[in-house]
Amino acid sequence: MVILLGVVASAGAQAKPTQAKPAQPRPAPRAAQPTDRIYISINGAFQTGAEDFGETVSFLENAENGTFSTEYNVESGPALNISAGATIWRNIGVGVGVTRFSHSTPISLTASVPHPFFFNRARAITGDVGGLKREELAVHIQARASFTPSPKIQGVVFGGPSFFSVKQGIVNDFEITETYPYDTATFSQGLTTTVDESNVGFHVGADVGYFFTRQVGVGGTIQWSGTTLDAPTSGGTGTFEIKAGGLQAGGGLRLRF
Repeated sequence: MVILLGVVASAGAQAKPTQAKPAQPRPAPRAAQPTDRIYISINGAFQTGAEDFGETVSFLENAENGTFSTEYNVESGPALNISAGATIWRNIGVGVGVTRFSHSTPISLTASVPHPFFFNRARAITGDVGGLKREELAVHIQARASFTPSPKIQGVVFGGPSFFSVKQGIVNDFEITETYPYDTATFSQGLTTTVDESNVGFHVGADVGYFFTRQVGVGGTIQWSGTTLDAPTSGGTGTFEIKAGGLQAGGGLRLRF
């Protein structure tokens, strides 16, 4: 019995205590890839008309000076607005936008036409000219700041220089109808041409998108842009100013990646 107890005690002394294995750290959850680095906005929009403009031209007829003045009414109308931007550091990014606007420009004309037989008896002429258009194409270079208050909502504010190309139909002369004794005359038609001018302006705006999925949603945008162009006068000497741009508001498709 004593021998048995000794063998048991000796075996217990030789046995090594079992050490618990250290807990292995769990791998950190893999971060979801961001989906707001690239933001694309495609909109149908409505642009308010730019400032109305006009010019006055002098001419020589029947050995006497006459004048005609034109007033251009730049109307509001539909526009296209597309932009794309990329985040380059935190919520700061860069982008480029393109807007296109085309609409009719009704014109009213008034003139003073010298009498063919008498001095200082000019005939007053008035008339309207239709069918002329304003076409604006602008490329906007954007500095952008984006905000993502929730996974479904993303906002962007932006601004920067804009490069405008504007085509504007103008009246550079007119024709009248007159009969003997020529004491009166009536407007017949305007003779028109198109001026094509470019200039640099600027823009500011904001955009908000609501996303149904991680990449696809809808949203709204508002933007103001503007510039002033110098167009050659109908008389061939000097220039007159044309304002381009205006306030745009619209909505459409949003994409982000």
